[in-house]
Amino acid sequence: MKPYINKIDDIMDFLDDQVANISWDDFYETRKWPAPFLIQNELPDENLVEFIDNNTITTAIEFGCGEGRNAGYMAKRGLNVTAYDISFVAINNAKQKSSDVDFRCQDVLKANITETFDFAYDSGMLHHLTPHRRVTYIELLNMILNPGGYFGLTCFSWGDNCGHEVDDWEFYKTGAPGGVAFTKERLTELFSSHFKIIEIRKYKDGIENTIQGLGKFMYVCLFQKL
Repeated sequence: MKPYINKIDDIMDFLDDQVANISWDDFYETRKWPAPFLIQNELPDENLVEFIDNNTITTAIEFGCGEGRNAGYMAKRGLNVTAYDISFVAINNAKQKSSDVDFRCQDVLKANITETFDFAYDSGMLHHLTPHRRVTYIELLNMILNPGGYFGLTCFSWGDNCGHEVDDWEFYKTGAPGGVAFTKERLTELFSSHFKIIEIRKYKDGIENTIQGLGKFMYVCLFQKL
């Protein structure tokens, strides 16, 4: 820990250290938890498929891409895709499955990205972020999205027994391992100052007993940069 606070980044780094982080390398290597995105690690999100089917875009970035199921799908649909994840194990597995994606093993919030994109996608990273890093996250989206660009999000929904249901102050007391849940109102509050809200809805029931059948506890969102 740095002995002095000289800039905002020092405060952010201090807050990063106040909560326990999941070891994502261990998560992907041991595969001890039967998460749907591990079991069906080549099946894209239903809302992503719907968005790609109905919009014309050429460049995309994914935050927290895991083993590349969504990034790989976008690349197969002809998009130029850059995908970030902090897990070396996940990125290495992703590279074995798709050679058409620019996979990068790095914290996307600290990556100093200079490219811009038509579309940004996040399937599960936001609900694992600490509250102060949500500020960094929204700033990054504003910086890298082209004018009128889109942002798609999938996250835990409040009231459905998935993520921790805590406010931002409680988060720093509990650590909220396993992710936090959001209400529709909180998602609107977070993003409406910077994005037009196209939709916030529950994940549609798709293929039963797969990641495309998670309608009971996931929100999917589509925003457009103002």
